[in-house]
Amino acid sequence: MKRMLALPLAALIAAAPLGAAAQDRGDREDRGPRRERSEQQQQRPDRERQQISYSEAASIARSQAGAGARFVGSQGMQGGRYVFAFERDGRVFNVSVSAYR
Repeated sequence: MKRMLALPLAALIAAAPLGAAAQDRGDREDRGPRRERSEQQQQRPDRERQQISYSEAASIARSQAGAGARFVGSQGMQGGRYVFAFERDGRVFNVSVSAYR
């Protein structure tokens, strides 16, 4: 009984590296537009923009709102910008901060 299970299992283990090698060759031959775009992005990492955290954006918004402004709330991210609401002298105003560096 054990031999009957061992032989097919050995055949599967032996065939696994061959299947992986075939997949490797297929990846190298794939040079479509999507592959070229990803290679171009890897060559230019300085052009990628990093997204800042919500708390970092809130800190920037507080400094832009100025002294005496009270934080009222946030409208979250809208179109790549964080929007925060502040109040000063009975007037509510929004401060938007880019979500990217």
